[in-house]
Amino acid sequence: MSSSVRENSARMSSTIWWRRVFAVNVEGTFRLIRAVIPAMLEAGSGSIVNIASEAALRGSAAGIAYTASKHAVVGITRNCAVMYGPHGIRVNAVAPGGVAAAEQVAASITFLLSDNGVNVNGVVPPSDGGWLAR
Repeated sequence: MSSSVRENSARMSSTIWWRRVFAVNVEGTFRLIRAVIPAMLEAGSGSIVNIASEAALRGSAAGIAYTASKHAVVGITRNCAVMYGPHGIRVNAVAPGGVAAAEQVAASITFLLSDNGVNVNGVVPPSDGGWLAR
């Protein structure tokens, strides 16, 4: 186990760090969704793509606060997909990781936001060039 992961383990991570990571990753995601949902409900359609992480797909990619917060983003994503899908709103997330460049992650997000992703709701595909498959 690397030094940085060990320092971010349950035993070593501080409550201050835990709260800071959750404030950004979880509360930020929640607040943004809450802000856009009314307009999407009124329009009868919409698409949201949250940013998860490969840490949300496995337990060994990062420290405890980051990993738990990205798992929470997946939960928010799937809950909102179920709750708002019947209203024409799709909610997905991408899970960047490995060697994914910003342009590659942007391409995954663009697909999920586009009409090409019309039948995709509640999923969290990795955007990592196959890194997770190794």
